[in-house]
Amino acid sequence: MAYNSNHCQYEALRNCSFQLVKLLELENEIVDCKVLTRDWANLPSNEYALMRGKEVILHCELCSVYGQVFTDAPVPFKGLVKDVLNLDLKTSQNRAVFFAALNAIMHLSGRLPRTVHCRGVDAEKCGKLLVKYIKTRFGDVKILHVGYQPGHIKELVCAFKDVYVTDMNPQNVGKTRFGIKILPRKLNPKLIKKADVVCITGSTLINGTMFSLIEECKRQNTPFVLYGVSAKSAAKFLGYDTFCPLCGDEI
Repeated sequence: MAYNSNHCQYEALRNCSFQLVKLLELENEIVDCKVLTRDWANLPSNEYALMRGKEVILHCELCSVYGQVFTDAPVPFKGLVKDVLNLDLKTSQNRAVFFAALNAIMHLSGRLPRTVHCRGVDAEKCGKLLVKYIKTRFGDVKILHVGYQPGHIKELVCAFKDVYVTDMNPQNVGKTRFGIKILPRKLNPKLIKKADVVCITGSTLINGTMFSLIEECKRQNTPFVLYGVSAKSAAKFLGYDTFCPLCGDEI
């Protein structure tokens, strides 16, 4: 259902990808996608979905450069770039492969540096940088953070009076973390209206909910920022703001 409601956006991204691949003559290059374990990221606590196995990183290699996405529906893949571009994007599994490869393609083109997720304590540092980023751009605001990223939430609740957090994982929803309750995603429209700025995890691109969230932000005239590595290439094509300051180039 999520895909059907956002069909045009995904197909527009596919068309942009076709044009770029043709320009770079990459159609017959090999794409190799594999799942990275929690040990690769070595994040600082089991509060992170990756460390609990609720999500994983799908890692793509293309012509010795890399692209990654977060997903809860990983499927290894090996094939040609042209095969990736023709995947049916109705499933999260195929979207993960498509956008991991697109991150690598955009990196290879020189249009998008640093498409590898941060590791270790950088996930905590990211929260401090997010606070600075929001205060600089938006001031002392009410924030909706879509997706439970503990390094972000820990710092946001210390720096801002009003912070709302929603998540899709039922093991998080209803729990109190860093002094605030994690809310269900069904409240997103109501919270978007209350917030001054919305931080949307890039993994919503993979699970199929990103465009409905963006449409609601636009309807409510609420600024939004996409965070994380998963949506970097899509955001670049679409002209959306992204926040992912500590991602890198190497694994």
